Amino acid sequence: MAGSPDAGAGPHLDGLEGTLREALERSLADRLSGQAGAELNLDNAFWGAPAPRDLGEALTRLGPTGVNVVVRIFERLRDIDPALGLCRQIRYLRNVWHGGSAGFKVVYAEPAAMRELLDGQLAGAGGRRMARDTILGGIEHQRGALLGALPGSVALLLRGGEPLDADTWREVHRPGQEAVHVCVGKREPRLPELDDIHLDWKSPVVGVNEASRRCRYGLLISVVHWTQARFGLGKPEFPLQSIDEKVAALSALPARHDAPARWDAFVARWRGARWTLAMRGSDGAAEALRWLRECDELAPTRRGDG
Repeated sequence: MAGSPDAGAGPHLDGLEGTLREALERSLADRLSGQAGAELNLDNAFWGAPAPRDLGEALTRLGPTGVNVVVRIFERLRDIDPALGLCRQIRYLRNVWHGGSAGFKVVYAEPAAMRELLDGQLAGAGGRRMARDTILGGIEHQRGALLGALPGSVALLLRGGEPLDADTWREVHRPGQEAVHVCVGKREPRLPELDDIHLDWKSPVVGVNEASRRCRYGLLISVVHWTQARFGLGKPEFPLQSIDEKVAALSALPARHDAPARWDAFVARWRGARWTLAMRGSDGAAEALRWLRECDELAPTRRGDG
């Protein structure tokens, strides 16, 4: 197949905005130097391989989709808080995931200050703001199994209490659309599983109860959101990953195609564009969907296919 594999994320690091790049560089440097609390930083980049030598290599192992998820979260935090206070509270990024939701585990610079900043976003600007979940709205982000936590949480809700293990805030923007969800653990010493920031693909928030200053949820969209987050039902396409998988699967196979040169040209263009798209966050993901349609149109058929 024409073309050669791309050079990875390294040549594209200038596409990362300042606070994000600083957080990534700090996360990697402190893990490599053995700083306390940094043991899980950028964990995906360390799985089954020697330690990455630099940030470009670490992000290459994270993959374009993982990088794109991180960029999209920083974009949303920046849009909510243009002063960048929320972004600067991200001391370390830990493992990154994508599926029924997408995000990363995090070490906050000052958890108490992060809570205060999040509560301060309730007034919002430009139609975007953050509000605390109710106890039930944040139940998935407490310790232990859901069914084990539910009875105690209902009792707390009826008494007007607070979540036991983690406070959670959701972006109040457009119901049923992508939104950021921030979780800040309440336990000390801190438990890694309780601190994370992620994207919900379908936000269940329809507004804010101004008396309680908590989120209001739509019933139907809450069910859709929960089944998606819990079981991945109806999760979105991840075009950067899908194209990479199709290219890898077809690269070593004999093929029949009426214009194989067009496929080879697409692969060469894709290898030149994939990291740029990853670094562009939401806009890059949207453009990658167009690349995916082109990929499906041009992909050679395997010999023996109809």
